[in-house]
Amino acid sequence: MSQETSKKFALVNINEVEPDTCDRSLRYHTKDRKGQVLRDTYRLIEPGKSPSQSLTLGYTIVYPEGRTTGHAHDDMEEVYFIVQGRGIMEIDNEKFPIKEGDAFYVPPGKYHVTYNTGILPMIIVWVTGKVK
Repeated sequence: MSQETSKKFALVNINEVEPDTCDRSLRYHTKDRKGQVLRDTYRLIEPGKSPSQSLTLGYTIVYPEGRTTGHAHDDMEEVYFIVQGRGIMEIDNEKFPIKEGDAFYVPPGKYHVTYNTGILPMIIVWVTGKVK
C-alpha cells in the first residue's frame, strides 16, 4: 500500500485487535475460566429425532480462551469444519493449529479436544457417523 493510500484507508484485522475487557464483556465474567470447557453445542440432526439413520450434524460455539469437552467415539468417525475462529485441535496428543475454512477428519476411537486461542468465538460445524 502506498503512503498516499495508507493515509486514506485503514486496514485492520479483527484477529489482531485487543478485545474489550471491561465489566460488561464476556471476557471479564469468564476470566477465571481460561482453559476450561466453555462452549455451547446444538445437535441439529440426529438418529431417533430425524430421518437420519446414522449421521449426527452439530453446531458448536467455543468461546474465547475456552475449549470443548475432550472425548472419543469408539464407534463413530467425525468431520469438523471451522466456520469462524482460530485455535488448536488435539487428536490423540497431536496438536495442530486450526482456523476458519479448515476441515479435518477424526478417526473412530481417537481422543479429541478443540481449544479456542483466538479472540472471536470459534464456530464449528461437525458430523458424526457410526462405523460398521
